[in-house]
This record gives sequence, C-alpha cells and structure tokens, in this order.
Amino acid sequence: MFERVLLAVDGSKHSERAISVASELAQRFGSEVLVLNIREVVLTTRSGPIEKESLEESLSLVKKIAERLVRDGVNARGESSKVVQSGPAKEILDVAKEFEANLIVMGTRGHSELTGLLLGSVASKVLRHAECPVTVVR
Repeated sequence: MFERVLLAVDGSKHSERAISVASELAQRFGSEVLVLNIREVVLTTRSGPIEKESLEESLSLVKKIAERLVRDGVNARGESSKVVQSGPAKEILDVAKEFEANLIVMGTRGHSELTGLLLGSVASKVLRHAECPVTVVR
C-alpha cells in the first residue's frame, strides 16, 4: 500500500512524533522511508543569503533519524535539501514526486485551520497540493 514514505522533519517535537508514526507504518507495510530535512535560506539585501540551518546540522539530523528507523527494521535513508525562494512546502512536494512517494508524513504545531490558512503553514500547503496521501501528526 505505502511502498515509499517521505518523512519530512525539522527537529521539532512535532516532527519527533511524526517519526514514530512513519516507523510504525513502514514496519507494517514494508515501506522504504526517505527522511527529508529542508534547509531554508533567507534572502537579505546587503549580506546575501543566510541559511537558517547549516548543511552539517541538516545532514546530522536526517542521519540520526534514518539510523533510528533502520534500528526499528525500516529501510530508510536521509536527504537534506536547500530552498531559497520556493519555500519548504514546494520542495517537500517536489521531492515526494521525484521519490514517487505513496505517503508523506510530517508534523505540525496544530494551529487551527484558519490560523494555518492565514499563516500559510507548510503542512497546510502540503495537504492542499500533494499528489499522494499526507499524514500530519500533532
């Protein structure tokens, strides 16, 4: 059913819960899991682009999570991706399509639907535009 699961993580307690859900689903369905962390880059006018998270931090996060999933018996690997202007939601959707994901799993802070729409949360955007099912974990 879910041969390929994209697990989008950001190191928050919400994505920590998503890891457990992805692990359980992957074990149940024998899924391959791609752990993805998006490194956002903020464009500034004078000093140039500033990364919110370094490549090393991002790779360390996905490696740690992928190793945890492998210990749980899941076929998993990690990937870091950098976005400048397109935003994390678009990058998650692009990676999901490239990976041919059957499911996207990600955490959310759990804002109300109205707040999510007003703030344009990443989870809300992924839910609206994904070509596959999305499991959002609070």
